[in-house]
Amino acid sequence: MGFLDNFFPSASGKPERNTFARDFEIVEVKDSKGRIRKKARYTGTWIVFRNPGAARKVMPCSLVLSALLAGLYIGTLLLKHLVSGQVIVMFPLLAGLMPLLYLLMGATSLPFRGKPMRQDQYMHSFIRMSRSCTAVAACAVLTLVVTVGYRIYTGNWQFFAEDILFMILCAVIACFSIGLILLLRSVDFAEMPNSHVPYEQSIF
Repeated sequence: MGFLDNFFPSASGKPERNTFARDFEIVEVKDSKGRIRKKARYTGTWIVFRNPGAARKVMPCSLVLSALLAGLYIGTLLLKHLVSGQVIVMFPLLAGLMPLLYLLMGATSLPFRGKPMRQDQYMHSFIRMSRSCTAVAACAVLTLVVTVGYRIYTGNWQFFAEDILFMILCAVIACFSIGLILLLRSVDFAEMPNSHVPYEQSIF
């Protein structure tokens, strides 16, 4: 279950930067008018769903949850509270905007029809979302830690409703992100050789 453990192996055991480029070749094909055109053909391994029906249910849910998480995150940033003007406290949450953007990019790249994916599509959807959720959760937790540390440093333990709400929202964001990771990992994948895919389907 979950993501492929041997995804993009290299001699060093880490993904290589130009892996995607090596998965394509330029071929000549005839268009509908009989003219020769040069197009890219995918030659790498395809990623398929072991249970396409279940995956088609998970992916729309992941998109909706990603949008809800983004709304919750922005709302938390805009909330006015005692330490909202302290850059050192808010910096981790501000830094989380970048992985949040990548999360949304990954969510919109999901193969909602359940068709086989190229390795770059798999990396730019499921893997990108999982890593982005991890970063978002880390930023939310770090914000909580820094907030508590700031109060310890200043000795200010006066809490208003907005302060409590802010800390609760940070905790919810972290839990929400972890839940989304678990949802994505519930999808089971397998690798399929390029030879099992029709030639026309591998041309773009």
